[in-house]
Amino acid sequence: MSAKNIRKIVRTHKAKVHFIPIRYRIIGGVLQGLNIKFGVFIEQLLRNIVEIDTGVQVMEDSGKKIRLFFTHQTDALIDAYITGRQLPNSPDDCTETFDALLDSILEIESAAVDEHRQGITKDVDGLFQTDDGLIVYTELKYNDDHDTGKFVDINRKFIKTWAGLAVRYQIQSRSQLFPILYYFNPKKRYGPIYVPSKNIMRGDSYSSSSYT
Repeated sequence: MSAKNIRKIVRTHKAKVHFIPIRYRIIGGVLQGLNIKFGVFIEQLLRNIVEIDTGVQVMEDSGKKIRLFFTHQTDALIDAYITGRQLPNSPDDCTETFDALLDSILEIESAAVDEHRQGITKDVDGLFQTDDGLIVYTELKYNDDHDTGKFVDINRKFIKTWAGLAVRYQIQSRSQLFPILYYFNPKKRYGPIYVPSKNIMRGDSYSSSSYT
């Protein structure tokens, strides 16, 4: 809401031809900025809540943008999985194919060397570790209301970040690194298309989840 940020939005929109008056587009830009800030607040809130639990610790990479590495084969495999889930003959329940994907990623990366890996920078919303050594990676979204293209991108990024974290922490079994796509609100727009229900949590359904 600072004057500096508003002037920046004004310069951006003055360069565009648009049928909506610029003052309304400026308001929209301010509101969008507030939405982004609220998302950052929710991520910090989640980390603060986890810190209260003496059986769980917040890991150093949590809430950071970090450089992750995995092979071109893993990258292509994830892209192929996302495409395959959009085909009409893909099974409704993706649990088996998703788990097989994670196993294949670990198999590929365990046989690879660093020279074969490519780097990509990703945001890690939440990364926690329990006393028994389980690492939990959480991708946090405020609401499940994204358009189709954005929804695909969220799931693709979610899986690729898991792959990079698996390499970073030398994960040998998918049971060591549990991925969670967490929607802050309980609203549900899409079914478990790319990620199975066991890896999705939503709002007030968190407490009733079968995974604790």
